[in-house]
Amino acid sequence: MLLTKQLCAERNLSLENIKNARDLASIRNSPVRPGRIFRTGRFSDASPADLELLFGTLGIKTLVDLRSPTELKDDPTLDREEVFGEFTNLIWDERHNGRVIELAPGEPRVKKSKKKDSNGPNDENQTAVVGKRESLMSHVKELAQGAKRGIQEATHFRRGSMDLLESAAELAAIAKEQDNELVLPAETLCDDEDQMECDENNDECREKRRKRFAKIYPPGKLVDDPSRNQRKERHFASIMNELKYVKGTLSKVRKRDLTKVVAMSPGAIFSKNVRQGVKEPFISKINGGGLPMMNELTLKHGAQGIKYVLDLCKDKNRHPIAFYCTAGKDRTGIIAAIMLAAVGANEDDIVEDYSLSANVYAEMDDHQAMVGALSQRSLDPKTFLCAPPKVMKDTLQNIKEKYGGVEGYLDSIGFTSQDREQLRAALLD
Repeated sequence: MLLTKQLCAERNLSLENIKNARDLASIRNSPVRPGRIFRTGRFSDASPADLELLFGTLGIKTLVDLRSPTELKDDPTLDREEVFGEFTNLIWDERHNGRVIELAPGEPRVKKSKKKDSNGPNDENQTAVVGKRESLMSHVKELAQGAKRGIQEATHFRRGSMDLLESAAELAAIAKEQDNELVLPAETLCDDEDQMECDENNDECREKRRKRFAKIYPPGKLVDDPSRNQRKERHFASIMNELKYVKGTLSKVRKRDLTKVVAMSPGAIFSKNVRQGVKEPFISKINGGGLPMMNELTLKHGAQGIKYVLDLCKDKNRHPIAFYCTAGKDRTGIIAAIMLAAVGANEDDIVEDYSLSANVYAEMDDHQAMVGALSQRSLDPKTFLCAPPKVMKDTLQNIKEKYGGVEGYLDSIGFTSQDREQLRAALLD
């Protein structure tokens, strides 16, 4: 513990409000050149002194926010003008094969929902809520039918079983409450207000999207825009959310628990207790698997988001880059480990760097902060709020066993040998 505190004092940036921030070049025997890539905790709390160090002294040009939409909605300082006012906001859109949405100047990442009138909802609002409730109930019934068909397949691990059971995963996360109203799932890549799913043939939808979006880059075409080279950019790349964790645990949950989930799911719309019961088998499995399982699911279900971050980091024009989640421990730690391994860092030094995140949640003293895109309320704090060296050792060993090593993992996500050469050139030369 004393060594960890000493190393944190030596390597962490001297920041007042941003936690767990350090240069990838700070690890022992690091091959990375200083000032290229930084890993940090949540950026939006930065103090004036923090901003002077990060943007003035270090000259950080690109920010990459790895948090889920739920985390973004819960961040009251998400769009602080003094922190992000000079940055162009871009959203990586996984649902559309990785296209990138550039928001118009002044457009917030998250559109805040309108508050109900203090005297209660009017007839129009009440009608909308009832209509949404009926629509969602119909959707749940359809999902339940699909989930029942998929349970037998999933428990026998047949080809395609996960596709059949995606409906069961959606059931586990589908119903949430906000201001005592029923709302659609928050665990999606973007909100209804983002208009990413709007009807292209609807004039009103097209007009809303025209005002909100400055540009849409087709998949893989962002790098072709030379006008980006001189500007500051903030990228929103949600690599994990609650729904992905639920999907990832489906094949690990017992058949009888899956059956129970499907039976309970329609009632989840109206009952918090039922909703908790729906999630319990999945959360129990995640608690049992601990951080190694969380990292395993991130590597698998966050693969394309990880590739997107690596693609940004291999582009010298975007340096210096800082990438972050809530505490800079789990999602940030995985990407840092993969990047360091890809450029030749020693495994023991990668493990040591990960272990420096051990006390970050205690330092944050924020019991609402999510852990790897999951609520702390559902997780065992002794397991998930720490960063034992063994967790990263097990994670790297898992990569070796499943993919043949980091190179094999990067091949599996489409980050090719040529991409890796560009990454090495960007970080080492």
